Amino acid sequence: MTSKEMEIRSGVPRANIRYYEAEGLLSPARSGNGYRDYSEEDLRTLEKIKLLRRLGVTIEELRALRDGKADLAAVLDRRLAEVGGQRAALGRVERVCGDLRQTGATFAGLDPGKYLADLDAPALPGEGGPWWEKASAPALPETDRLPTVCSASRRLFARMFDEFLLFQVLFVGMCLARYNADRANELAVGVGTTVLLGLLEALSLHLFGTTPGKALLGMRLTGPDGRKLSFGAGLLRYVRMLWHGLGVGIPIWTWFQMGRTVLRCWNGEPQPWDDGVAYIAKPFRGRYAASLILAVLLALTVGEAVNSWSQLPPNRGDLTVAEFAENYNRQAEYLGFGAGTYLDETGRWQEEPRDPNTVTLGELFEIEPWDEARELHFTLEDGHITAITLTGTIENVEEGVDTPNGLVPRIVMSLAWGREGASFWSLSRQAQLTELERRDWSKDFVIHQPGVVITSDIQQSGLSYHENSFYDWHAEQPENRLSFTYTVALDNG
Repeated sequence: MTSKEMEIRSGVPRANIRYYEAEGLLSPARSGNGYRDYSEEDLRTLEKIKLLRRLGVTIEELRALRDGKADLAAVLDRRLAEVGGQRAALGRVERVCGDLRQTGATFAGLDPGKYLADLDAPALPGEGGPWWEKASAPALPETDRLPTVCSASRRLFARMFDEFLLFQVLFVGMCLARYNADRANELAVGVGTTVLLGLLEALSLHLFGTTPGKALLGMRLTGPDGRKLSFGAGLLRYVRMLWHGLGVGIPIWTWFQMGRTVLRCWNGEPQPWDDGVAYIAKPFRGRYAASLILAVLLALTVGEAVNSWSQLPPNRGDLTVAEFAENYNRQAEYLGFGAGTYLDETGRWQEEPRDPNTVTLGELFEIEPWDEARELHFTLEDGHITAITLTGTIENVEEGVDTPNGLVPRIVMSLAWGREGASFWSLSRQAQLTELERRDWSKDFVIHQPGVVITSDIQQSGLSYHENSFYDWHAEQPENRLSFTYTVALDNG
């Protein structure tokens, strides 16, 4: 039968039927066109649900009954006990109302002490039935206070996701603008993100009544009247949260405030920044956690994709010397290497103007520069680079010296990263560079990496090699010699 027929025959509104389906209590078949096809058995199940729900049986108990994890008699006994308690409490309310009415008291002259004591007095013998040992005094209605969310983990994950999402958006924006986020000032980014998050959160609450993290976890905020918060109210709430919840990042005070926040959640108390706010949450479902995880994975994938794209050199495929130089200079600027030098269009090193009062790393350790290594040797075929070689020889040094092997990874990222077949993802390319960094550059080797073959040829005498890539001379052997040849050749196989 169709949804309309099911609604007519059961007397249950269609919205309720959909709710019971979402809770897993009904599972109608689907016809070929995708419409629901209810059976007579579905109708009987719905009528059972209708009966027991009207008797006050909870959804959780219905689910347990359906799965055979609960006994109907036990569920009904619990409900009878609950109704008996309510009857006893209502009887007490009836008696106190009657006593109060007979006095003819006015609101101004009302003395509530005696009547409150009557409401909370121990039960009389037999009052409330055998299951009722003490008649419960009627509590203040739940509707007398604004709702709040007391799940510390749920609130925390919602806020963490909002912060994470904003960081990802800023990160992607910097990558698209070809600005390396790793070189940004951490303090400036932290302060700027905090301010921007407050403005965006206040705007989101004003427009939608929720934020991305809260929406994914089934939570929303409104004012006492049920309307969305104004921008100012949302911004004030965020500022109060920074102080009362996060301690504005002040050491020790932050942990103290966070501890108080968790304690309030455990005690079911509203947070100070939720004063005058209705914080509403749907019952937690596994789909909320799944959607949050999927959203995080999606954001990470997009961020990594844009980051990988931003690290690619501007010129791809077969490169001329001028195109390689452009690639090298751009990679040096973006990734933060270069040490004040750049390549001109002929592939020769040029010095960038610098402050004469600054000291370079080489000058600091008094290491002689490799004049020969400052010239790259290009092997060309039809005007395109097939290999790049660095060579150098130095003799009779009396100070420490190191080879310019650090240029090899930079040549690889400028020459090979844009070739067809090279890995697009930055994590794979970083693994390629890590392999080079871990090589023992004091020995000869030949390694094959995606798209390139890298060789190292070292000849030395009278020198000692250290793990930090420095060679020290032997005082007892004044004559010493060091030669190196590094080649990065394209591998089209």
